[in-house]
Amino acid sequence: MNKTTAENVVTLAGLREDNPRDFLAALGLLRLVDLLWGEAEPSLAWAEGSHIPLLSSGSPLDVNWADVLVKELKSLATDVRKPLAHGKIVKTDYTTFRNAVKNSLRFVQSGQAFATLPQMLYASYSSQLEEEGGGVDPSGFSFSNGQSGKKLLLDVAQLIEMLNGSELLKSIRGEASPVAAKSLRWNPSEFRPAAYRSHDPGSKLKGDETKDHPALNVLAFFGLTFFPTVPTERGGRTAGFHRGGRNRYFQWPIWNMPLRVDELATLVGAR
Repeated sequence: MNKTTAENVVTLAGLREDNPRDFLAALGLLRLVDLLWGEAEPSLAWAEGSHIPLLSSGSPLDVNWADVLVKELKSLATDVRKPLAHGKIVKTDYTTFRNAVKNSLRFVQSGQAFATLPQMLYASYSSQLEEEGGGVDPSGFSFSNGQSGKKLLLDVAQLIEMLNGSELLKSIRGEASPVAAKSLRWNPSEFRPAAYRSHDPGSKLKGDETKDHPALNVLAFFGLTFFPTVPTERGGRTAGFHRGGRNRYFQWPIWNMPLRVDELATLVGAR
């Protein structure tokens, strides 16, 4: 492994180790950087003591790396071939999902910077369990919202549209202020089980909105590529989830040795 210097490390002070959304965001950032600059050998670790994630590389990233990353993400999201989504929600019928998977496989040959990303996501969106004409089991990552009704794909597309490199950098560095915007509700600040809401949905009072960091939600979405959904005898199961009695819960590791993408995929898959 190449040695890294202080110039080769991005401190992600805006992310927390005890927050599932932030954990996914750290993984998502590593995935995107690795796809764009794999030759730099990016890796991820968590600082001892502070537990803040550290993105390091064998060689420094370009000064404008965040702008380049956002530009390529927007190109992917707006591509006429629609490689990222098959509609507004993940859950769909078998035929639609199968055609979307085939589309993502064809997109690999597109020459787009993130050409291989859609096929990774389709391994995580859902698992093809039903016969022709049936449905698919969606990812387990839908913490506080109904899986079939969660407009995950629509929300992410809109979040990417409003994203910019400056906001991305500020968010991961912990320098951005939260704003009223769409959230994937994987953050404790948007905890909404059953009928409980963190704010009054009918209120028009300014400042009553639940605020979050849109850039981190985008990164968390791409962190799903580390957690595939697979068919089992008891239905679809998403890697990283465990069962305690009648409940399922998500459990994630924290490590302090820099790990590359393949090493990290092995680690989280073994949890």
